[in-house]
Amino acid sequence: MKRLKLENNNKNSKTKLIQNKLTNYSKYSQQDVLKDLQVPSFGLNEEQVEQAVEKYGSNKLKAKGFNFFTTFAKTFLSPFNIILTIIAAFNFYTYFSGEDREMSDLAGALIVLFMILLSGSIMFFQEVKSHLVIKKISFDNKKTTKVIRDDEYNITNIDNANSIKLIKEAEAIDSEDLVPGDLIYLSNGDLIPSDVKIIWANSLYVDQASLTGESFPVQKKEVNENSSYLEYENICYMGTSVVSGSALGVVIATGYNTYFSTINDKVTEKRPKSSFDKGIKKVTFLLISFMLAVTPITLLVFGLGHGGQWVNAALFSVSIAVGLTPEMMPIIVTSNLSRGYLKIKKEDVLVKNLNAVQNMGAIDILCTDKTGTITSGEIKLDRVLDYSSQKCDFVNKALYLNSYFQSGFQNPIDQAVLLSKDIEKPDVESYTKEWEVPFDFTRKILSVILTKDDEKEIFTKGAIEEILKVCDRISIRGKIEPITQEHKDKIIKKAEEMNLDGYRVIGIAHNHLEDEDIEEDLVFYGFATFFDEPKETSKEIIKNLKEKGIDTKVLTGDSEVITRAICKKVDFKITKIYSGKEIEEMSESQLRKAVVNANVFVKLSPMHKSMIISCLKEQGHVVGFMGDGINDAPVLRESDVAISFSDASNIAQDAADIILVDESLMVLETAVHEGRVSLANILKYIKVTIASNFGNVLSVLVALFLTSVEPMQPIHLLLQNLIYDIVMFAYIFDKVDKKFTDTPRPFRTKNIIWFTVINGPVSSIFDISTFLVLIYGYQHKLGIEPGMSYDASNNINGVQMFNASWFVVGLMTQTAVLQMYRTEKIPFIQSNASWQVNAATVFVCAMAVIVPFTPFIAENVKMLQPPITFLPIALGFVLAYVMLAQVVKTLYIKRFKEWL
Repeated sequence: MKRLKLENNNKNSKTKLIQNKLTNYSKYSQQDVLKDLQVPSFGLNEEQVEQAVEKYGSNKLKAKGFNFFTTFAKTFLSPFNIILTIIAAFNFYTYFSGEDREMSDLAGALIVLFMILLSGSIMFFQEVKSHLVIKKISFDNKKTTKVIRDDEYNITNIDNANSIKLIKEAEAIDSEDLVPGDLIYLSNGDLIPSDVKIIWANSLYVDQASLTGESFPVQKKEVNENSSYLEYENICYMGTSVVSGSALGVVIATGYNTYFSTINDKVTEKRPKSSFDKGIKKVTFLLISFMLAVTPITLLVFGLGHGGQWVNAALFSVSIAVGLTPEMMPIIVTSNLSRGYLKIKKEDVLVKNLNAVQNMGAIDILCTDKTGTITSGEIKLDRVLDYSSQKCDFVNKALYLNSYFQSGFQNPIDQAVLLSKDIEKPDVESYTKEWEVPFDFTRKILSVILTKDDEKEIFTKGAIEEILKVCDRISIRGKIEPITQEHKDKIIKKAEEMNLDGYRVIGIAHNHLEDEDIEEDLVFYGFATFFDEPKETSKEIIKNLKEKGIDTKVLTGDSEVITRAICKKVDFKITKIYSGKEIEEMSESQLRKAVVNANVFVKLSPMHKSMIISCLKEQGHVVGFMGDGINDAPVLRESDVAISFSDASNIAQDAADIILVDESLMVLETAVHEGRVSLANILKYIKVTIASNFGNVLSVLVALFLTSVEPMQPIHLLLQNLIYDIVMFAYIFDKVDKKFTDTPRPFRTKNIIWFTVINGPVSSIFDISTFLVLIYGYQHKLGIEPGMSYDASNNINGVQMFNASWFVVGLMTQTAVLQMYRTEKIPFIQSNASWQVNAATVFVCAMAVIVPFTPFIAENVKMLQPPITFLPIALGFVLAYVMLAQVVKTLYIKRFKEWL
């Protein structure tokens, strides 16, 4: 194989080269592949592997590069930062171009630059941190592939006879360590780790939807008759997955040389937006609409009231727009989710998607598979019985041979058989495998065809109902006779009785074959029973989630009787139960009612599960799904938050947002709690900041009518936001009332407008009171004579004192009232904030006084120290404001039945 040139950056050219290479390989025989790869037989030795690594590199796709410079630049080019940059540039221009240079202009520009650097730097470091977290997650969640190396048989042609020996030699290695020439084994649920030429296949079906968009699996085999490179029947492509069957194939291309590497975004299936994604989008749209509505109003009021000073009016309006918008929102949101992630991570949980932290707090329904989720998944063989419920050596033998020689998905039932100490192992070396009819989720039967002493036999196991469909005879105490309906009824009744005790039952059949390998007209021989113990934490977690407002629904492909038995063992009360067949026959309205009223669904296919999840979401529910099987992958992608396990199939892990490393399910309770805490602190920032800023805008508009000067300079508004953001950042670490975390909390914007228009104007009452006290109570101090209008032409010092005085009241009230708004209870008495919040509140309130009362600082930000007698009046306004805010909050909760 000629290595593709990595330095070729032309995507179309690279794709063409790979297509040509695949075309050549699709025509090659087994011997041609060995010859071209320059290996004498399948199964590379250590030296050949090292040579391949040196020549072709690792089987690792080039990760999307993290460009530190580009990321750094991008964090400073947000719409808010662009506006701030324009303001800073204007201040620099004013300072350096004017003859009378004022330090306030320079200070204003420097403060704006500081805000840009602060917000940009926090966002940049969060980007870097997220990159490192994802990188670590990728490392912790490595995929493995079953590979055969150092083949002691020196096999150059693979057939049914020797395939079983090779499969038994397969060992799992890191998929990134594969090299061209490696012989790998593929089975149900495997992700194809590289471009592979199929050498031997057994009813292999592959899902190529990630490459072609084709929803139905395609069959792969040893020879190809198609001309289109994506339809080659003997080539499996990296990024696709095995649906059913098994195969042995040789790796022909790895990493950058695979067709997968040319696809980019088309490879990953796009998931539906979660409730959190939708909530963030709505909030962003609301903020933009709010800003666009207020800015022109401010521009007109200021411009008309100042004799057409439209340049200053525009600058002030832009400042108001910046002040109105919570510019720290991306930082606050990401930091809250990161904090929740770190808390959850301590419980041995791998969070692949940061937004899943909040989604866990939002779910009100948790749908779960049964096997491997509620139960341990460690199935144990209990008994092997014949039709008469007696032990039988032949039934033991038939079951063991079927499990040993099957080469499809290594399911827990086969593992239980092979590991059981209670079953006698037959002489497997005396048998030669001829063929296999692999298990699939529709037929639910698996057969192997073996020969011994030139006699061909078929050994079959599967679901009782399906086994009986292919049997026309039955063995009763060694006598073969035609099977009757009476026999079938007795078999089904016996299986149901064992199901009621919680046992999984499979049927075992056998037949001697002539020439044709047919899976029909078999002899029914007996049963095998298996038991899957519920996890120790299943009962407790179901109960605890219910207390937190989360309903659990069981979605399983298993039978009703065995599902009922498991539910009984974990004290799960069944309200209503439906089967997959019943779901299919329902109308849309019936289905909508059924998915809400029932909490157990049995005999489901993956399509049924996805249908149930989708229907629940359409009715406004936020749905989580927990599963670990290969057939759970589509359902995991459909849910708002997908939960799987560290020992789950590769496909399930790939589709999951959260992976539980430990067997205990109690970590789900922690994840739910931290998700709700994260949302609470995010909502505190968004709702309180928007309401406060809206109140400030109202106050500014009223002040512009009362006076002909700017009640607050752009530099003051920006400085106030800078200091205020300190306390808001502390709210990432705030405590959350138990009442908030006891119920599901989706990210919704239902009452955010009412919250803003009701609570925002409360602050304006005291702002306007401040204006009136300053204008009429401190006339002499502000340089206002009776009958004289208050404007900048009368007294510059009076304007600066006015600005400084409102700065004190505005910042202190805005900060102190957060103690009222952070909880729906009475603060300090019924609910205490975290020490970080209390410390930040004291610091910011102190800064509200220090800035205007410190001559050096005040002078450089165009302020003049307010009258000392105004300070107790300001404190009185703050006290009155928090008391009124508490009253308004109580009335608001009575009306809207919620606070945050």
